[in-house]
Amino acid sequence: MNTFGYNLRITVFGASHEDYIGLTIDGYPAGVVIDEKLIKEKLRLRQGLNHIASKRHEPDRYRIIGGLFNNATTGAPLVFIVPNCDVDSKPYDDGYGLARPSHADYTYYRKYRGFADYRGGGRASGRLTVVLIILGAVCEQLFAEHGIIVASRIKVLGAIEDDEFEPSPENLIKLRGQAMPVSAERVKNRMLDRIQKLREIGNSCGGVVSTYVSGLPVGLGNPFFDGMESFLAHLIFSVPGVKGLEFGTGFKIGSMLGSEANDEMSYCDDRLVYHSNHAGGLNGGITNGNYLTFNTVFRPTPSVSCEQKTVNFLNKSNEKIKIEGRHDTVIAIKGLHVINALTAYAVTEMMLREKLLP
Repeated sequence: MNTFGYNLRITVFGASHEDYIGLTIDGYPAGVVIDEKLIKEKLRLRQGLNHIASKRHEPDRYRIIGGLFNNATTGAPLVFIVPNCDVDSKPYDDGYGLARPSHADYTYYRKYRGFADYRGGGRASGRLTVVLIILGAVCEQLFAEHGIIVASRIKVLGAIEDDEFEPSPENLIKLRGQAMPVSAERVKNRMLDRIQKLREIGNSCGGVVSTYVSGLPVGLGNPFFDGMESFLAHLIFSVPGVKGLEFGTGFKIGSMLGSEANDEMSYCDDRLVYHSNHAGGLNGGITNGNYLTFNTVFRPTPSVSCEQKTVNFLNKSNEKIKIEGRHDTVIAIKGLHVINALTAYAVTEMMLREKLLP
C-alpha cells in the first residue's frame, strides 16, 4: 500500500527514475505557515555526506502544488513534488533480467508480471525517502512548541561502534543538527575512513541507528495492534534497507533477570522519575514519560561491484553479475534522517489521536 495513517493520512508516489517523486498529506491542519527553512535544512542533512556515501547527486528542490494559499495551509491535501534530475537509466536497461542479489528485481518482476519500473530500483528505491524527510519536517513543526525533541545517532557503522551516549535534551539538540551524528568525533573519523575505503573497492557496509525522543507526554499509543511500538515498527520497516528493530534494551533483555530488567520508579519533588529505561519509554504499548528509545538495523547496501552469482529471470539461466551504477556505500547515514522523520510523523499522529494538537 502507498497510503498510511488515520488522522494524518500520507500517500507516497513516484519512482526512482520517473520525472517526480511526491507526497500527499491529508488531514494537515489549516492555517499553518509552512516552515520551508526547516524543510530545506532537513533535506540538507540527509544529503550532507553525498560526496563520500553516494554518486547520485540530486538537488531535492521540492514544490508545493496543493493545499497552500496565501502562504498558509488550507486544510485541503498538502501535496509536494520533488523532480528527479540526476538520472542515468542505461545500466538498468542494459542489465534488465539479471536479478541483482538482495534487491527487489525478481520479486517486483513476479508480483507485477513484468510491468514494474525497474530503473534505479523503481518503487523499491531509497530515493523515495526524500519525501519522507519533508513529512517529518512539517510534522516536527506541529509539536515543536510542546518541547518534544527527536534525534538519532550512528551507534554502529561497518563494525565500528560509537562511545556510550547519555540522552538529554541538550545532547539531543546537538545530534539533531548533524548530517552524521556520532557522540565521539574520533569514532566518526574512523567510520568515515571505513566508508572511503569501501567506496574505493566497490563494497558496502551496514549500520545501527539509535533514536531518542524526549518530552513525550504519558499516554500516547493504544493496546495491542495500535501501540506506539506497533505503529513505529510498521513505519520503520517500510524504509528500504531496514532489517531489524529493538526498543529499549532490546534483545539483550532476554538474558536478564526480572529484577534487573524492571525500570524502578520514584517520586522526586512530585515528579515521577525512572531509575533505568530498559523498556525504552513504553509500557503496554503506551508512552510512560521516560525517553522513547529504539535501535534500527540497516543492511549493507546490496549494490556492490564484487562478482556475484545470480540468475537471468527472463531466460531462466544461471549468471554472474558485477553491479555497475551509482549506489550508496552505506544506507544507515541517510537512513538515520528518515528514521527521525517517520518518528516525528508517528508522534504527530498519536498526539492528534489524543487531541493534543490542533
